[in-house]
Amino acid sequence: MSGYAKRPKRRNPAVHTEKKYEMPGENEDESLKSYANAGYFDDDDDDEDDERPAAHGKARPRSRVIYNDDDEYMSGKKKKKENIFIRMLHAIFPAKGDGLGESVRKIVFDAAVVAFVITGGSVLYQIIDEARNDKFIDPMVQGWYVDFADEKGSGDTKAQEQAIKEKIKGELKMTDEDIAKVEAEKPGIQASFLKLYSENSDVVGYIQLGGKDDPIVNISQPVVKAADNDYYLTHTYLKEEAQRGAIFADYRNVFEPGRLSANTTLYGHNMWNGETMFAKLSRYYEPNPFSDPAEYKNDPLLFYKEHPTVTFNTIYENAEWKVFACVLFNTQEELGEVYPYLNYRDFPNEATFNHFILDIMDRSVLWTDVDLTYGDELLTLSTCYYPYGKDKADTRCAVFCRKVREGESSEVDVMKAQRNPDPLRFAYEYQVKGGSWGGRKWDSSKLLSYNGTNG
Repeated sequence: MSGYAKRPKRRNPAVHTEKKYEMPGENEDESLKSYANAGYFDDDDDDEDDERPAAHGKARPRSRVIYNDDDEYMSGKKKKKENIFIRMLHAIFPAKGDGLGESVRKIVFDAAVVAFVITGGSVLYQIIDEARNDKFIDPMVQGWYVDFADEKGSGDTKAQEQAIKEKIKGELKMTDEDIAKVEAEKPGIQASFLKLYSENSDVVGYIQLGGKDDPIVNISQPVVKAADNDYYLTHTYLKEEAQRGAIFADYRNVFEPGRLSANTTLYGHNMWNGETMFAKLSRYYEPNPFSDPAEYKNDPLLFYKEHPTVTFNTIYENAEWKVFACVLFNTQEELGEVYPYLNYRDFPNEATFNHFILDIMDRSVLWTDVDLTYGDELLTLSTCYYPYGKDKADTRCAVFCRKVREGESSEVDVMKAQRNPDPLRFAYEYQVKGGSWGGRKWDSSKLLSYNGTNG
């Protein structure tokens, strides 16, 4: 034993006859004293008196040993109970006297509670932040963009531009002086962007996916560009801090009258609810198992079939873009290939362009009837997407589009679209799914500038 001895159980002084014993003196015969005679100790663990028979057949009143320092018992007062709050703290946090196992248990429990509070608080913040922005900002900003297609007219561009300006002056309260100031600062800007530019001169375009009344998807957002790729990750078009940020172009892309980068890249968050900002883009990769209707889960190509094109108008020109690929990219070297798709903005020669398209199509989860050739303008839409869990693989979903050529129809034969049964994946995916790449299988004749060797 460690030196700890349990005291005999205490009894109510009103019930028991108490005797106080002193230790025998130096000269006293210890044999004359009895410290454990029958009937003098109530030494079991119940609350009943022990009725032990005395020598002459009569029960003796029960007695117990009272020690000299047992003031609480002698006074008949009970020890005051610890405050419940203090007892709760002792139950939760390590305290003096806890064993090693108990201390470890409490520390693990406390760490789990802290993690839960942090995670729950973050989710709650995103919910509040997103609700605030969805309700009060987007409708107003969307109203500042006057869609060229909404202005019915004879087809005369100048007449339509004038009609837009009159609408801006009437509904959006811009004066002739306001309009003149913007046009002087940004020569060639389309009338559709006058109000947006007057509110934020970082605006470079407007992107739309799906119609305004589309029940499934409605990406309708201004596109901005800053001096870096960080600012608009956490700021809205109105430059207000928000988790959702804004849709923004890579700061290295060019937006000039009559000239775009050969490959324009736009970024947007995939918000937690799977609905806002660029979240819908992941539907090109796979249906959302939690929110999409059953028909989308039964046909993984249905989302593409309903949305084979994207509208991306810049402040200088309007354009439709045909979706031709969708790829899941890895960002962690320890998990395998990190393909540098964001570094392709211009293509110095045909071979570089062909090489890029071949790489993208090998990795794409879908094949379409859209053809490509050197000189085509490309649009890359990139968002975060974690089908394996962010803690396991920090991945990005990118949708690739080709600008509708001058004189070409924007119609696409979506019935010719196919799911790629064997896309080239990064190493971690093969660890999870098994297998290996079986080689190129898509129809490379769709790459018109490729002859089999120049790529």
